[in-house]
Amino acid sequence: MKSLFILLVALTASATSLAGLSPVRHSDETYEAASKRSRRNHAYDASQDFLGRTTPEKAKRPLAELNLQDIPDVGSYADLEREFKYVRDTRFITDVTPFARRLTWMYPDDGCYARAEMASIALVEHNFPAPKKIFVFGSLKALTKNSPYGSVQWWYHVAVTYRVGAEAYVFDPSIEPTRPLTLKEWNKSVGGEGAYVKYAICSNKAYDPGSDCMASRGLPVEEALSEQRGFLSPEWSRLLELHRNPEKELGNEPPWQN
Repeated sequence: MKSLFILLVALTASATSLAGLSPVRHSDETYEAASKRSRRNHAYDASQDFLGRTTPEKAKRPLAELNLQDIPDVGSYADLEREFKYVRDTRFITDVTPFARRLTWMYPDDGCYARAEMASIALVEHNFPAPKKIFVFGSLKALTKNSPYGSVQWWYHVAVTYRVGAEAYVFDPSIEPTRPLTLKEWNKSVGGEGAYVKYAICSNKAYDPGSDCMASRGLPVEEALSEQRGFLSPEWSRLLELHRNPEKELGNEPPWQN
């Protein structure tokens, strides 16, 4: 059954062209080199950058210069925590076997743009205020138990963000599945204290570093779901590689329950 599931998802993924720029940074790459390689592999149309729009990468700035008032204030940490758990635990991807799947929180290597897009869509449909998306750029590195190397490396990363009063929080179960992280904690988790990184606060419709930071239209739900489906098989295979049980962890016994 497991091999059949992997085959079915792999075939689905191979028939789908992923829209987002891959955040993967190789161990010997700088931020600049990884960014160029990702665009080259993606057949990225650089002419889009001359349309007068501001991309997240163009809008990036040091953490201390961010205007946190741009992030919506939801007023209550209890509400924030409830919606974090909703996005973390809900099986939004229902048309796959052997069972419906959550967003790919246990495959942190790639697909952050797809998870953030689906999280944003789900939160709005759950009658929570539309979040902002927060992008971070640099020679990023995050520790994780979901990699055989103990860490993953990116040239950018993106997640959804809200505010409660003066404190900004980030929903990122790929890094911390038990609770929302404060922005300062998230900065530390992606390696921001040991490297020079920059941030951009963008519309919840912004998708990846080449999209419009102030976009008013996002991906259709089916396209966003298709993007997430492309990472289901790698997530399943990753748990097998780690000698863990994907049927349990991706099913009814996710590791954060313990």
